[in-house]
Amino acid sequence: MRKIALLIYLPVLLLSGDLKDALLKARKEHKPVMVYVKSDSCAYCDKMKERTLNDEEVQKNVQSFISVTVDKNEREAKQYLPVTRYTPTVYFISSKFKVINTVKGYLGKDDFNLWVNDSKSKLGLSTDATADVSSRSVKSENWFYDIASAEDYALQTGKQVMVYVENRQSSWSKKMRKETLEDRKVKEALENFVWVKLQKNSAEAKTYGLNPSLAPTVYFRKADGSLLATAKGYFAAKEFMLWVNYAKGQI
Repeated sequence: MRKIALLIYLPVLLLSGDLKDALLKARKEHKPVMVYVKSDSCAYCDKMKERTLNDEEVQKNVQSFISVTVDKNEREAKQYLPVTRYTPTVYFISSKFKVINTVKGYLGKDDFNLWVNDSKSKLGLSTDATADVSSRSVKSENWFYDIASAEDYALQTGKQVMVYVENRQSSWSKKMRKETLEDRKVKEALENFVWVKLQKNSAEAKTYGLNPSLAPTVYFRKADGSLLATAKGYFAAKEFMLWVNYAKGQI
């Protein structure tokens, strides 16, 4: 939060380089900024750039933003942006240097456009689509929606992976996601896990051999994909904590 405050109140004369140019232009022209943060060690940065940010629909949608690319290890990125532990990360920033949205991890064009629209809505800009990322909070603070980028995130940040496989038609799946996984003690215990949510029988789940007979089922995995524990079925918070502690004991 301290670095966000620095970004908001940063004196103009302290800025330098491409990030400086973008922020100065934003202030002068009253336009928001989209900052794409990459790194040399990032496995998905080139893919994000080529398949998502270079997509014609995405480029058209971000015309309202001043776009700039920065390496997370550059001095300016460390000094003027919030701490960026994972790349790729995209910051949507207002002309007053306030961070509006932070998008972590690789996204396809459709999911990324959801965040663009949401940012434009928060900034009071017109958008062609209804801005709603609440029901599809891809790469939000908690959930990832693909295992590969979640494992990449875990490797970069020293975390483990929790894969939650649910069935949209199952009331028990909804109950566990809305109640058990929202429990304060459970969330605290899983702070060092990257959360992934998959649908039962989805292509993503099948690709990784996650074909549980019951949904919900939770797989606790290391960042390298090796299994720590499997919790099959619905569990209330107290019972689920037993599985969490068991999985952590296997690390």
